[in-house]
Amino acid sequence: MFTTLIFFFGLLLLGLFIWYFATDSEQKKRLAGTILTVLLTGFCIYAVTNFGITKGIDIQGGSAFTIRLDPGTTPNGTPRSISNDEVQQAIGVLQERLDPRGDQNLLIQPQGETRIVLQMPGVSEDAIAGIRTKIEQVAKLDFRLVKDFSFDDEKTEVVTPGWEWLPSKNYEREVAEKIREAKIKAEKAGKTEIDEEAIKGDVIKYYLVKSRPDLEGFNGEAFASYDVQGWMILLNFDSEGGEAFGKLTTANVGQSLAIVMDEEVLSAPRLNEPITGGRCQITGEFTGEEARALASSLQNPLKDKPVIEEERTVSAAYGEATVKQGIYAGVAGLVVTLIFMMIYYRFSGIIALIGLSVNVILIFGSMAVFRGVMTMPGIAGIVLTIGIAIDANVLIYERLREELAAGKSLRAAIEAAYDKAFSAIFDANITTLMTAGILFVVASGVLKGFAVTLTLGILCSLFSALLVTRVLFGIMGSKGKLKKLSMMNMIPENTFDFLGKAKMAAIVSLGLIVMAAGVFGVKGKKALGIEFRGGDQLEFSIADSGFSESKVIDSITGLKATIEGEGGQKAEQTIGEFFVQQQQAGDEEFLTIRCESGWGIPIQQKLEADLGKPLAEPKLDRVGSAIGKELAESSLMALGLGFLAILLYVTFRFEFSFALGAMVALIHDVIITAGLCSLFGLDISLILVSAFLTIAGYSINDTIVVFDRIRETLQTTRGSIANVFNTALNATLSRTLLTGLTTLIALLTLYVFGGSAMSDFALCMIIGVLIGTYSSVFVASPITLWWARKRKINLRREVLDTELAKIVTPGAEKGGSGSGGEAAIGG
Repeated sequence: MFTTLIFFFGLLLLGLFIWYFATDSEQKKRLAGTILTVLLTGFCIYAVTNFGITKGIDIQGGSAFTIRLDPGTTPNGTPRSISNDEVQQAIGVLQERLDPRGDQNLLIQPQGETRIVLQMPGVSEDAIAGIRTKIEQVAKLDFRLVKDFSFDDEKTEVVTPGWEWLPSKNYEREVAEKIREAKIKAEKAGKTEIDEEAIKGDVIKYYLVKSRPDLEGFNGEAFASYDVQGWMILLNFDSEGGEAFGKLTTANVGQSLAIVMDEEVLSAPRLNEPITGGRCQITGEFTGEEARALASSLQNPLKDKPVIEEERTVSAAYGEATVKQGIYAGVAGLVVTLIFMMIYYRFSGIIALIGLSVNVILIFGSMAVFRGVMTMPGIAGIVLTIGIAIDANVLIYERLREELAAGKSLRAAIEAAYDKAFSAIFDANITTLMTAGILFVVASGVLKGFAVTLTLGILCSLFSALLVTRVLFGIMGSKGKLKKLSMMNMIPENTFDFLGKAKMAAIVSLGLIVMAAGVFGVKGKKALGIEFRGGDQLEFSIADSGFSESKVIDSITGLKATIEGEGGQKAEQTIGEFFVQQQQAGDEEFLTIRCESGWGIPIQQKLEADLGKPLAEPKLDRVGSAIGKELAESSLMALGLGFLAILLYVTFRFEFSFALGAMVALIHDVIITAGLCSLFGLDISLILVSAFLTIAGYSINDTIVVFDRIRETLQTTRGSIANVFNTALNATLSRTLLTGLTTLIALLTLYVFGGSAMSDFALCMIIGVLIGTYSSVFVASPITLWWARKRKINLRREVLDTELAKIVTPGAEKGGSGSGGEAAIGG
C-alpha cells in the first residue's frame, strides 16, 4: 500500500514538473513551483524523520572485509571457475557462522566473480578477532553413513559410541515449503486451517550419523541437471576420490549416506547400488533451487582458507567522534556561507539561502527514501555541496547585476538573468554529473558514497537554484514587496589583459608540473596510500595517552628487534618497513602507522601493552597487494573515463578548440594538485582520487562558464579574438572569484572542524580549487586561442555557424526554462 502511494506521489510530482516548464503563464508557473517545492520539502522531512538514514561502518563503527574465494582446480588439474551459485553458497556459510540468529544487521554481498564484501556494523573491538577467525575457517565437508532419523527434538535412538546426532541444515526451509504447499491444497479444498505441528513431524530434524567421516571432502565437479525424471545432482570424482567412493557405496548398498558440512547435514540420499567409475547421480524430489544449492555445497568454495584481502575496522568511539565533526563542519560551513551571502547579496542572498536550505533537506530526504548509506566520503560530499551549490546562484545574480546595469526593469532583469544563466549552469553541472556517475560505476564502494551524495547534491542544487529561488522572486514581485535589489561589488571594473600574461602563466604551470613529477619520482610507491600498494594502516587519537611520534617509533622498533632477533621468526615474516606520522586536524592530534600486511594488529597489541590500556578511537585498515593493484587500475580508469566523457561533451556543446583547452586545464589541475598533496605529506588514497575527480568537475564547471561567455561575446562583439577572450574573462571574473571563495569557505570549515577523517580530503580540495580557479583563467582560454591560431581556425565563424544551425534545424535545443530562444542564442 505504501509503495503504491509513493508511486502516485511520484506521478504527481512529475505532473507538476511538466506543468511548471510547459506553461507560459507566470502566475501558473509560480503556483506549480510553490506546490512542487512544498510537497518535495515536506516529503523529504517526513522521510528523514520516519525512515532515517543508514550509517556506514566508518560512522557507527564496526568491521568491513573483502574476502576472496579460491576456486581450486578441476580433476584434471586445470584452474576451475567459480559459479554464482557457489558464491551464494559461500555467503550462506559465512552468514550462518557470523549471524546464526539473524540479529547482527550483517551486510554480505558478492563482488565480482570470486570476492565477497562483508560489513558488520556496531561490532565491539573485542569481537573482531573472533570474527576474523570465523571468516578464515575452512568449511569441512564429508560423507557419513546414517543409522537413524529423528523428526523432533526427542532422538529416537540412544547414541552408542561411534555415532552422533547432527541437525538438518534444511529443516526450517523444508518445513516452510511443506506448510506453503499444504496451505495451497487447503485453499483449493475450501479449508481454512492446517495442522502445522503434524507437518513438522513429517520432516527430518536430526540424523544419527557416524562420529568419524566415512569419506572426507569431495574433489571433483558437481552440477545440477534436469531430465524427464526431474532435477538431480551429477558428481564427477577425481581418480582417488572415485575409488574411495566406490568402495564405500559397494559395502553399504541400501543405506543412506549423509552429506555433512560444518556439522550440519545437507542431504542424506539412499545408496541404491554400488557407485564405481567416479561418477554418480543424486536423485530425489528436488526443486531447481535445491539441486543447484546442493551442487554448490558439494563444490564447497570454502574448502580452502578464504583470504581476507581488505579489512577496515573502526571503533564506535571513532565513528561517534566523526559524526560530531561532520556535523560541526556542515553547520559551520552553512553559517559562514549564510553570513557571506547576506552581506554581499543582501536580500538576494536571503533568497539564495532559502534555496540552499531546501537543497540540504532534499539531499537528506533522497538518501532516506532510496536507502542510501551515509559514509565519511558522503559527508564530505554534502559539505562540499554547500560550497558549490551557491555557484548557480552566483551565476544568476551576477547576470542580474549586468541586466540591471543595462537599464532593464527589475522583473525583466530577473527573467533575463535566469534565461541567460541557464546554459552555463546546465553545461557546468552536466559535466560534474558525468564524473560522479563514472565514479559510482567504476570506483570501489569507499567512493560510491561520495559519488551518490555529490550526484544528489548537484540535482538538488539545480532544483533549488533554478526553480525555488525563481519562484520566491516571482512571489515577492507579484505581491509588490520587491521594488529594487542592491548588491555589493568588490570586484573592480577594470579590464585586465589576462591573455597578455599567458607566457608567464605557462612558465609557472610548467614549473609546478615539473615539481609534481619530481616529488613522485623521489617518493615512488611511498606516495601511494595502502589502498593502492597494500599493507596495514593503524590510526588512533593520542589525546591524554602520553604517546608521541618518537615514542611509538621506539615501541615498534623494539617489537621489530624482538621478532628479527636471534631465535625470532623467519626473515619473510618480519615487520619490514614501517612509517609513523603525527598529524593534527583542528583540536585533534592523531598518529598514523603504515606497515606491511599482517602487522597492524601485533603493533596495536604492543602499543596497548606499553600504554596499559586500549588505544583511543583506533581505526585499522588492511589491504592485500592484489586488491590494491585492482583498486589502482579502477581508479585510473575512473579518471580516464571521466576526462574522456568531459572531452566528448565539451566538443559536442562547443568546438574542439574549446574542448582541448578544457582538457589540458583538467590534466594540469590534477597533476599539480596530486604533486602538491604528496609534497605536503598526503598519501594518494581512494578518498583523494574522489577529490581529484571532484576537482576535475569543479575546474570544468568554472571553465565552461568562461567558455559560455566567450561564445556569447563572439556573437555580439566585434574586434580581435584575443580582445573577445579578455572581455569574457573579465565579465566572468566576479563569478569565478565569488564561487571560489564560497567553496573555499566550506572546505576550510571541513578542514578545521571535520577532524582527521576528512582533513586530507579537505586539504586536497583546497589546493585543487585554487589551482582550478587559476587554470580556468590562465590555462584553458590561452590554450584554446593558441590551438585555433595554430590550426588557422576562425572561432567566431564556427560559433556563429553552430548557433545558426540550432535555429534552423528542426527540434533544435531551447535554452532556459522560460521563453527559451534567448538562452540558446545568447549562451
